[in-house]
Amino acid sequence: MKYSYLIKESLRGFNSAKLSTLASVSTIALSLIIIGIYFFISVNSSSYTKKIKDKVELEVFLQDGYSINELDSLKENLKRLGGVKQITFVSKEEAAKIFEKEYGKEMLEILEGNPLPSSFKLALYDEYKTVDKVEKLKKQISELGFVSDVIYPKKNLEMVDKNFSSILSLNLIILIVITISSIFLVSNTIRLVIASKEKLIYTMKLLGATKKFIRSPFLIEGFMQGLIGGIIASVFLYVLMEYVAGKLGEVNVYIEIGRFFYVLIVIVLGIILGIAGSAISIRRYLKFDS
Repeated sequence: MKYSYLIKESLRGFNSAKLSTLASVSTIALSLIIIGIYFFISVNSSSYTKKIKDKVELEVFLQDGYSINELDSLKENLKRLGGVKQITFVSKEEAAKIFEKEYGKEMLEILEGNPLPSSFKLALYDEYKTVDKVEKLKKQISELGFVSDVIYPKKNLEMVDKNFSSILSLNLIILIVITISSIFLVSNTIRLVIASKEKLIYTMKLLGATKKFIRSPFLIEGFMQGLIGGIIASVFLYVLMEYVAGKLGEVNVYIEIGRFFYVLIVIVLGIILGIAGSAISIRRYLKFDS
């Protein structure tokens, strides 16, 4: 197979059907932008959910009148409970400082003396951060001596419990549907380019050209269209996400991957869409055996 001929034929096809090529590149770019934006929303939803879970901790308020030995004994009992990762003691004085920092000195002066209780803050392992497990833990702690109350952000945790698994499943399904739809949308657009060369394909078949030889220029065209569409989409998404990140501040656009790698993924996905679209479209004219 003469690769120079295939490349020249691909470039000639790329230039001869400019309108169809433009439509194909635009379709690829638009499909990637839709996938990229959805991925952006999906990843940041997961990141937001993780942030909520990271902040979940139990605060165990204590009654007054305990001795140092009783406090140490209570701490040891808390350590033995399943799921407890770390324990931090907050004295009445430290609680007053925290209250003053959050609500101001004036609010603290209104109160007589220091009515704020001392407490233990319990950090939990991630696998224990569900409503059922935390409620079970809360009940166990409430039965210990000198414990007056146990609180945690129940509403936030309930929201995460109800929505997290369903969001992940829904995100995966939607992403697969969007990707498959994009491939067929791209293939239908590329089919316009191939349809304009139907006579050429027929002539080549009569001359004994192999399916691989006929198919190769179109796959190379698909590669180039996908590459250009991927570059356009990656530039658009990069600018869009940097803008959104600048506006919202805490949006974690790239999560565990770097900017360059993120852009590379979009370009590679564009190439895959272009080649897949071309491969699907050319099958119609080459009449592959099932």
